[in-house]
Amino acid sequence: MISRSATWQFGRRLSGRLFAGRVNRTGQALVEFTLTFVLLLVIAWIPADFGLAFFTGQQIQNAAREGARIAAADPTLVTQMGGNTTVSCAAPCAGQPNVMQVTAARLSNLLIRTTNVTLIYPASGAGTCNQMLTVQVQGTYNYFFYQLLHLLGITGNLNTTTITRVTSMRYEHQTACNPWS
Repeated sequence: MISRSATWQFGRRLSGRLFAGRVNRTGQALVEFTLTFVLLLVIAWIPADFGLAFFTGQQIQNAAREGARIAAADPTLVTQMGGNTTVSCAAPCAGQPNVMQVTAARLSNLLIRTTNVTLIYPASGAGTCNQMLTVQVQGTYNYFFYQLLHLLGITGNLNTTTITRVTSMRYEHQTACNPWS
């Protein structure tokens, strides 16, 4: 007959042998998951950062296009510009012609930190018909996760990129051209 203490010791030895390799690995899965999750997060965010930069470029293009449309249809544009052929301002363009303020208002301050809006209209002494006006919007996009590459020792300016979009349109309130002259 086996004593009770011998059975207990046998069970203890048996369980000790079965779980001997697992005793020291209590937090390994958690550490592996944490490291893998952070790596996958960075890998997934870099394309998302490019997507945000692309979206910012589209937003700047739309602002330039809308600004050119508004300027082309504004009969008071020449008087608002005060005789200047080029007017520039940094967003939000307070105190500038209405076209500049409306163009700057179409930009998001969340993705674009610094924005410059430029309106170019030919001098009144130039041709009297088919004069074009140009609206240029320039903004700086700040990348987020590329700043982490500096931790790996990669040098260079990876933090920002300048996005410039230009739109030209015919000014509608000018003397019509005579095609038969």
